[in-house]
Amino acid sequence: MEKERKIQEPYAASPLASSLSVVLALTLWLSLGPTFTILLQPFHLPYLTANAPFLAMALGIVLARYALVKQPFIVWVTDEHAFNFSRFTRSFLAYTGMATVFLLYGLTTQPYYYTKTADPLLSKVFLFVLILMFTPLQTTCEEITFRILPSRVLLRTRLQRGLLPTVLTSLFIAFLFTVPHLSNHEVQQAHSRFLVLAYYALFGLSVTLLCLEQGGFEPALAIHAANNLFVAVVCNYQGSSLPSLPIWQTTRPVGTVFDLVQLMCSIALVSLVLPHRTHKN
Repeated sequence: MEKERKIQEPYAASPLASSLSVVLALTLWLSLGPTFTILLQPFHLPYLTANAPFLAMALGIVLARYALVKQPFIVWVTDEHAFNFSRFTRSFLAYTGMATVFLLYGLTTQPYYYTKTADPLLSKVFLFVLILMFTPLQTTCEEITFRILPSRVLLRTRLQRGLLPTVLTSLFIAFLFTVPHLSNHEVQQAHSRFLVLAYYALFGLSVTLLCLEQGGFEPALAIHAANNLFVAVVCNYQGSSLPSLPIWQTTRPVGTVFDLVQLMCSIALVSLVLPHRTHKN
């Protein structure tokens, strides 16, 4: 009963502690991340070295949890008494489903953009195991650092705080999600850099709005993981920041209206499959 009582307590860390947690995670990511990359380079696995810096970010988050925030991770993620697996699963399946629909549309209408990869099965299986290990870690670390903790700084205890705080917080998160992606390969090789950055901003804005309306960040964790897993396992593109051995490789231009439409449709479907709540002041 004592354990359950503690889990049900609201997020109570001070804005300073939460802010310092973000700084700690970013500092280790930027300082130790390159070292982790160098250590993993001898394995000659581009996907592994691309994700290596997030091991340093994860270390920063764990240190912040015990030294600064001093509350269980579950309290960071949701205002409910426990992690909402139904909300997570619905979001994951809906997002993956819409990604599959758009992939099938692309394969049908523009097959010249897609090539089925011919890598050895054993190599694909081995990398698939690594992807299942590292991708959820990477996406969760990004969500905690760039969405969850900053939202907690701005909203203090409860996530559902009224329309204006929700909108302002979501706009700020959109900015935070866009800035770290400025150096991504996708931005450099984009058909339209503006549309790529708009994609990142829309991802930050719309998913945050959805999570704050729900009172928990399970949709964000699910959507981010579903997106990156789909890219790494099912259909990746040349010059990706997440190099892998997917089923299909595409040369379709990055940074187009098509990408924005797919994102909006995906978020809309996730919103439809989730129960809606009213904001609490």
